[in-house]
Amino acid sequence: MNIRFLFILLVFALSVTAQKRPIEVKYYYPKDSLKFHKEVGLDFDYNYEKDVYGKTTMLIHCESEVGYFEFVFKKKIQQLSRVIDYKEGSVGEIYNPKNKKWEHEKGTWQHSEMKGKPIDTLLYSVHQLHALVLLHDHGGLVEKIKFQDAGNPVYWPEFDYANCSISDENKDGKPEFYLAYLGESDGLDAKPYKQIIYSFPDKPKSYELQKAKATAYYPAGNEDDVYNVVYDPNWKKLPKAIQLKSNTILKKHKKKYELKLE
Repeated sequence: MNIRFLFILLVFALSVTAQKRPIEVKYYYPKDSLKFHKEVGLDFDYNYEKDVYGKTTMLIHCESEVGYFEFVFKKKIQQLSRVIDYKEGSVGEIYNPKNKKWEHEKGTWQHSEMKGKPIDTLLYSVHQLHALVLLHDHGGLVEKIKFQDAGNPVYWPEFDYANCSISDENKDGKPEFYLAYLGESDGLDAKPYKQIIYSFPDKPKSYELQKAKATAYYPAGNEDDVYNVVYDPNWKKLPKAIQLKSNTILKKHKKKYELKLE
């Protein structure tokens, strides 16, 4: 075996060793809670801290060379109400979680005063959004990130689940956690679409997540408003590959939002 061939083998071996192991990601929804416990096999309740943060609406499990993570999305409902529209007027109802029944809201019409069938029903939820990034450590679970938005009932925030994910765009073996949610508008202020990225800094042995944010504003009522995106200083420091994914999410949402208005 000649020296040149040995050198080629050594270079190949070093390049293979230097390559980062791809992260593994799986998505689980409430209907998949039993499947989650069976597949993941960790001592972890799908509805982690339900009394504190509310029910889990989506969970993303990630396995990487820097650890096993759970990206948990939660919605803590404080009050549910609905308005039932008839031709003559509207009936208001509030959900009673104790007896699991809808009850009449004082100051609104009674069903008995209405004629015919309901035309439409609008549901309103006063709630808090929570998202957690949990790391499985030798001593148990460690909460690396605790996100909360209690914007209700000011602008009614809701997660954009289709654009919440985990990936490793810059291929450094460390996952990034992408969180996106939309707030409604009072008809005057712009409607904010917030896209948050939690990522590890580009430093060896640094495992503290950093937050970066891009906010897209959709016109809601003022004639002078135009769609625009604001990036915070941390977003501007992100690797190009991560910025590209972030902007792709923003463009994807803008296209979907505009199609919905047509």
